[in-house]
Parts: sequence; C-alpha cells; structure tokens
Amino acid sequence: MPLLSPPEPKSLNDLAETLGADVIGDGSFTVTAVAHPVFALHRETLALAMDEGAHALLQRTHAGAAIVARGMEIDTERFAGGLAIGGRHKVALARLTRLFSPPLHYVPGIHPGAVVDSTAKIRDGASVGPLCVIGPGARIGPGAVLLSQVTVAAGAEVGAGSILHPGVRIGENCVIGQGCILQPNACIGADGFGFVTAEEGSVERAQKTGEVTAFNFDIQRIDSLGNVIVGDNVEIGAGTCIDRGTLGPTRIGDGTKIDNLVQIGHNVTIGENVMIAGSAGVAGSVTIGDRVVIGGMVGIADHKKVGDDAIVAGKAGVGRDVEPRSVYTGYPARRIKEQRSLEMDQLRIGRALRRLRAVTERVDRLEAAADGNEEGEGGE
Repeated sequence: MPLLSPPEPKSLNDLAETLGADVIGDGSFTVTAVAHPVFALHRETLALAMDEGAHALLQRTHAGAAIVARGMEIDTERFAGGLAIGGRHKVALARLTRLFSPPLHYVPGIHPGAVVDSTAKIRDGASVGPLCVIGPGARIGPGAVLLSQVTVAAGAEVGAGSILHPGVRIGENCVIGQGCILQPNACIGADGFGFVTAEEGSVERAQKTGEVTAFNFDIQRIDSLGNVIVGDNVEIGAGTCIDRGTLGPTRIGDGTKIDNLVQIGHNVTIGENVMIAGSAGVAGSVTIGDRVVIGGMVGIADHKKVGDDAIVAGKAGVGRDVEPRSVYTGYPARRIKEQRSLEMDQLRIGRALRRLRAVTERVDRLEAAADGNEEGEGGE
C-alpha cells in the first residue's frame, strides 16, 4: 500500500509508555510531530527540551507540549502537558524520531517503468520503483524497497526489508543483508583500485630506498573477481563507495553504520557495530574489528589492522596497526596520551625558544653596553 499519510497523532500517555517517561499535565493531549522549541510552529508539536539550552527557549515556542529531563519544570499554564524523562536523552530522541519519521513514498510491486530481467526473483511485498534496473538472476527479498533509479546487477541479492534510496548501485554478485538502509548514490561493488607495473614501480622502490629511482610505465589492471558482502542492519551513507575484493569478498559486518562519502577499498573486512564518519578512507586489505569508531576524514593505510573497540579520532592518519580498546589521534596517528605528550613538548619547546630569544637579546644588549664602556674609557 502507498505510504503517503502523515504519522498518526500520539497521546502523551502513549508516548510516556513507550519512552518510560512521566506525564505532566493532560496525558490525553495528542501530538503529530516533534521539533526543537525554536522550530515548533504548531500547537500539535512536542518540543524537545531535554537540555538546559533548549529548555530556556520554551517560553518562545508555539508547541502545545514539551519533553524535558527529570527535574526540569514545565509551565502547565502555557503547555497542555508534557513528559519528563530520565536516563540517556539521546535514546529517547532516537525513539521519538523513529515514531514521527516521515514515511517513505512507495507502492509494493514492480513499477511499469522498471526494467526487470525475466530470471530475477522479486519476493512478495517488495517494491521496485521507477527506472530501476534488476539484472539476470538478481534476488530482491520480501518487503525490500528499491526507490527510483536503483540498479541491482546480475546475481546480486538484496535482503528482506532493506531500503535502497534513489541512485544506489549494487554490483554483480554482491549481497546486501536484511534490514539495511543505503542512502542515495551509494555504490557497492565497483572494481577495486588494483594495478601493477611490468617492472618494479616507483612506490615499491621508494619503500626500500626512500628515493624515487624507478618509474611507472605500462600500468596493468588487476581485475576484481570477488564481491561485497554486507551484513544485516547495516546503514551506508550517500555517495559512499565500497569496492569488491580481488579474489574474495569485501565484508561489512552486521549493525555497522557508514557515513556519507566514505571510501572502502578492496578486500577490506569490517566487523560488527562499527561506526565510520564522513569522508574517511580505508585502503585495501585493511581489517577493522568489532565496535570500532572511525572519525571523519580519517585515512587508514593498506593492510593495517584496527583492533576491537578502538577509537580513531577525526583527521587521523593511520600508518600502523591500532591496538584493541585504544584511542588514536593525530598525523601520523599515535595513542592519544603519546600524542598529547608530544603536543605539550611542542608547547614547551616554543616557550623555551622564546626564553632563549629573550636571553640572547639581553646578552647582546649587555655586550653592546660593555663595548660602549670600553670605548669610553679608551677615549679618556
């Protein structure tokens, strides 16, 4: 069925039961949306004011109800009612946004403007939108949603309940698990960046000698014969590219979340529940453990390992293995305590140089004064 209607109104009593919150005022008051107090323009909106800054703005909102942290007040003369919640406020935010998220606009079945190969398997309840292309032998699981202009190449699989936004490209024989969300223009299964020169190339020689004494001629392609296997409940951001493996698969573990414009090279293995922020780059054959957090614009060199539960801060350049449960930062990336120690040393060096400069200037002045005194004595 088409999902074109707005979210159903929800009473404060119902929301309190879902969130484990306390009701303040009229629990029967219903809301149809949630928003920051500044952007809550209608009385049927629930204003999110769980931190001090947002709470201070409640006097300026048009919302008819508010949700606050336990211990904060709600003016029941101004608001019909509200909710008071404890624990992690962002967990409540996650639940609320899911409840009030705008629905997808799609119709189950195959759109007349889609091109579906006769050997492809489209399961019941799946939706294939306009201008989609489904290749030979491809499989689309039950309840999967392919919005407009999605390509699923020959032999590829999209799991049950997964959502592929417009422009997503799934390469041949690649596998997308169940319950995944791929944002617009994500590309899964392009060829890896694999090339070789007929003779030893400049980088290979430079790694041995530290100098450029070889040159790159006759650059030959190494074809990518592997695929990409994406686990269940994975989210992949807009414009992100994940390359297929050379001989085996590139793997993304269950529950992993990847931001926009991330590059994942060939033969990479990423564990479960990993988070990778925008514009990060992971070179070929890297292994990333479970529950790792990679900050924005991080670069990880090829064949490196990042251990379970490690954190790599934004803009770090990883050129060596990262130990499990460690925090790395900087360029080149080091353990955070080591990096901070080096930064403090740099500050100390700066202060020492300023003191040395001041002492040198003083010595110069004293020597100039002494020379002047000697000349004066000689003149007498």
